[in-house]
Amino acid sequence: MVGHRVDMAFLPAGVHVPQGPPWHTSNVGRMLEKSHEGESLTQDAEMSESEQMYLITTAMLIEDGMEQPVPLPALAQARSIMPASVNQMVRKLADEGLVTYIPYKGIALTAAGSAIAMRILRYRRLWEVFLVKKLKLALGSADQLACRLEHLTTDEVADRLCEYLGDPQLSPQGKPIPRVPCDEDLHPTVCVNKTRVGQRSRVSQLRGEGVAKGFLQGEGIVLGATLAVMALGGDGSVLLEVDGRLTHLSAAIADSVLVQVQD
Repeated sequence: MVGHRVDMAFLPAGVHVPQGPPWHTSNVGRMLEKSHEGESLTQDAEMSESEQMYLITTAMLIEDGMEQPVPLPALAQARSIMPASVNQMVRKLADEGLVTYIPYKGIALTAAGSAIAMRILRYRRLWEVFLVKKLKLALGSADQLACRLEHLTTDEVADRLCEYLGDPQLSPQGKPIPRVPCDEDLHPTVCVNKTRVGQRSRVSQLRGEGVAKGFLQGEGIVLGATLAVMALGGDGSVLLEVDGRLTHLSAAIADSVLVQVQD
């Protein structure tokens, strides 16, 4: 296949691809370059690319007809990796509330894990449409490049790309392009100590690392967990009910827990 050159103005800040002879496109670059330079790349950028790929792979196996729980050998085969590596990642994803592990059977995506997978698949398939329809890349090359770009994309860029492409419904491979989750518009993300006493919310993001993240996980505060605010301190601290237990978070720790209010 003849090589192609990407004008970097046509891609979001921070995206780098191999160069070759020039390719032609229209004004998508001017549309995309308006996205915020230096912005956190995906809404789930605190996750590693490897974690994202496990969620995406699981979602794609389910999409292709595999029932949940997805067997770990099937996941290992799809990822072309050793089963031992799958076991380690599954434990990590389960600790973060993104999958549910059922011993001897496999894993099922939680609501939080499925939402992340669908968001990133949306990014990938929009890029596939752009690369094939607008830049005339072969499907195989477009798929490989889209797999890289999906980890370097914001919701804003995806929305603009979708608008530019005319709101496509299917990828070039005939796969559905996931829609924007509507519940995020109904339930905006806020720090848990910015909610009201009595409100219930769902954990959508954890900013903490190291000891702080370990503490939160030990208290059951993981992605997808449901919390109830029992009391708010004047200093920003908060008393939460998590799975029937009470836990107190200092202001600094509470600031690292982002939630979507459910009622």
